[in-house]
Amino acid sequence: MTRALPSMTGLLITAVALTQALASVSAADASAHTQVQKALDRAVADGGAPGMVAEVRDRRGRWFGSAGVADTRTGRKRQPHERFRIGSAAKPFTATVVLQLAAEGRLSLDDTVQKWLPGLVKGNGNDGGTITIRHLLNHTSGIFNYGNDKEEFAKLSGPAWLEHRYDTYTPEQLVKIGPAQSTLLRGAG
Repeated sequence: MTRALPSMTGLLITAVALTQALASVSAADASAHTQVQKALDRAVADGGAPGMVAEVRDRRGRWFGSAGVADTRTGRKRQPHERFRIGSAAKPFTATVVLQLAAEGRLSLDDTVQKWLPGLVKGNGNDGGTITIRHLLNHTSGIFNYGNDKEEFAKLSGPAWLEHRYDTYTPEQLVKIGPAQSTLLRGAG
């Protein structure tokens, strides 16, 4: 029996609900784990996804919860050591951490890329000494988006997707794609 994939709206609502449930959870808080586990179970039951995971890590320990299955054919459960892609969902998590560091005074949004990643962004009109963290967060740095690279895009669509869907890249590999292209217009950011 096949199950239709849920709408993006349904998955988004599920993700928001799960994020709210996780927001105040500590790794040592057993009662909160029960709430998160209920949210996972409900998301799988109501959202149509075959399985979901959540993990909480902090200085008090680690907690892993799952619902549904990792493999619909065998019924194998999700395991804590498994990896999964979160794609563009990484952007708000990264931005949140950067903004927290700015609020703590550990960096400034007006710091340049060169200050934190010397020599990484250069070439083809890209200059890490003029691009700020604020530019990166606002998507106004002018650095080419590696997701728009024709060679990389070709691997992620059509028949090539099956062959390349498990390809992995280091952050350094992805960052090198952007400056290899011509710079775009840089916004005032």
